Amino acid sequence: MPNIEIKLTENQQKAFNVLLDNVHTAIWYGWWAWWWKTYLWIIWLWRMCNQYPWVRYALVRDTIKNIKQTSVISLEKFYRDYNIPYEMRWQLNNVSNVITFKNGSQILLREWCYLPQDPLYNRFGSLELTGAFVEESAECPLDWIEILQTRVWRFKNTEYGILGKVLETFNPNPWHVYERYYLWKHKDKERAVFIPSLVYSNNFIDKWYIENLERANPAIRNRLLYGKRDFDDNSRLLFKQMDIDRLKTNESHGDVYYLICDVARFGKDTTRISLRKGNTRTRVWTYAKSSVEEIKIAIKLIQSQYDIEPRNIVIDADGVWWWVVDWIEYSTGFVNNSKPIETGAKSNYANLKSQCAFLLQEKVQKGEIAIKWEHLTADKDWEILTQEMLNLYIDEKSIDGKTRIEPKEKMKERIWRSPDLLDTLIMRMYPYLRWNETEITWYLASIER
Repeated sequence: MPNIEIKLTENQQKAFNVLLDNVHTAIWYGWWAWWWKTYLWIIWLWRMCNQYPWVRYALVRDTIKNIKQTSVISLEKFYRDYNIPYEMRWQLNNVSNVITFKNGSQILLREWCYLPQDPLYNRFGSLELTGAFVEESAECPLDWIEILQTRVWRFKNTEYGILGKVLETFNPNPWHVYERYYLWKHKDKERAVFIPSLVYSNNFIDKWYIENLERANPAIRNRLLYGKRDFDDNSRLLFKQMDIDRLKTNESHGDVYYLICDVARFGKDTTRISLRKGNTRTRVWTYAKSSVEEIKIAIKLIQSQYDIEPRNIVIDADGVWWWVVDWIEYSTGFVNNSKPIETGAKSNYANLKSQCAFLLQEKVQKGEIAIKWEHLTADKDWEILTQEMLNLYIDEKSIDGKTRIEPKEKMKERIWRSPDLLDTLIMRMYPYLRWNETEITWYLASIER
């Protein structure tokens, strides 16, 4: 390879060294503004594809359109800026979306966007890759990244003696990247490394940019200059990370048991049954591809074991699921789009689910909801619930002027699944509205939405 001098920041050089070592396979780079991630992945993929003939890497982002409008253009700019010889450049096939180098090496452009006809991402099951790069991985579903990690190490790695690495770059975000990288909950910690890139470590940055960030409003300054994951610059988001974190340590109170059931259609999604004691969620049962009869039996068994009053069994009753409510005598049906409950407080909610969601927000902020799971999959369920709560938005497209949460379909597009655990938390608010009207009036009066 010709000797091409490329300028790297201190943190870029650290990351580049890790990308070439024989130890790490999961590399995460980013977190702050102006951290020059683009040239890092370009130099890595360009070098690997030129040095090793017939290797195959993947370049992953939400859509092919965005890849071509950003990543591909950045690659072309890199060639111009550093006068890369033509024999070391590539050719893009716009039909197959594959970049091919002169020596036969390839970069496959792949999108992770959710497709209803392929909810399990089976279209990626046959990929055989040497390595991969995921841009803006904070926006990418964790399930997709985990699938991608199983597809590297499968093409020319043994022949050349190179590791199957996955590079992820991202901006500050309180979702799965925070859990895996910042809190260090990655499954393979020995082979993983997180290289945070600070604005101040970029010796090529213009001083005016830092000065502008320092004068910005607190939300922008905290997110882009200091990389704080608890930033709150989205007024549409119902729950803050700091409030969610407290759910584990909030005080438990109350001895009355409640059973909340979010029923799924046969063969689609999953059915979640949540047990709550007073203000505290204690257990969750998950049933995949279960019939209505099986769910009815499960509810009856749990009801008997914990001596739950029938009216404190709240069941999703949208559509055909009134059948389940009818079979559990005196149980309470929850219809998402039904009219909100009259509480005497000034309100303008579009439907019952929105009303319950905002009540949950108030109780979470006041520290009156606790999560203390007592089962083997508690850690996984906690991770799922956190992601769901950090994806619940106020709908900004309210035509009738009423307050409502964003449709579930929008969240499913972002997190790839139905927010079942969050739905059971929201449904738990219904008994407060229906049976404890005096208690709840002062809550909703303070909201006055």
